[in-house]
Amino acid sequence: MRSIATDVSKSARIGLFGGTFDPIHSGHVAVAEAVLHRFRLDCIYFIPSGRPPHKPQHRPTPYLHRYAMVALVCARNARFVPSLLEAGADLTGRQRYYSIQTVRRLRRQFPRARLYFIVGADQFLELPTWKNYRALLKLCEFIVASRSGYDVKRAAKVVPGARVHLLTAVHADVSGTAIRRQVRRGESLRGWVPTAVEQYIRTHGLYKQS
Repeated sequence: MRSIATDVSKSARIGLFGGTFDPIHSGHVAVAEAVLHRFRLDCIYFIPSGRPPHKPQHRPTPYLHRYAMVALVCARNARFVPSLLEAGADLTGRQRYYSIQTVRRLRRQFPRARLYFIVGADQFLELPTWKNYRALLKLCEFIVASRSGYDVKRAAKVVPGARVHLLTAVHADVSGTAIRRQVRRGESLRGWVPTAVEQYIRTHGLYKQS
């Protein structure tokens, strides 16, 4: 993982952007760039998840492929940091991590930083079902991005005690499911994912099977 410990002060403004990133796509990038500038963050950690607790039956693409695609995107922006926080000791991503664990690890590294958890409105509405969510509220603030079909302003009121910032100008309606379907159909991914990510998908033959 690229370290920012020597580049960013302990009191930095740091974003945490987690997800399966299967694959990372243009919607993710648009949200991250908007957040970076709107909230004047020093950097954003992109954290590919290992075994998502909320998707117990989902089998994502092998972890290192997903991390590699994230790293390709982060290479184009010095303030984007590809993170192995949920890779596990064997780098397979097989271990199940909860958000509270990941945020605590980053909090230990940057004890005085302002941490901003970046999440879509649909996911934020489910926050009360997350493990130890009340403890999570004390560790970080939330940047809630609008999603089609979800009232982002309602999301700000659904969790009492949450420190919430709204991102309403960006609509990231691209989905990993739709991208994987495009690949199986042999169709172009232009506009759906960054060029480097499409090249990686083609080179490694990802998503050709359902």
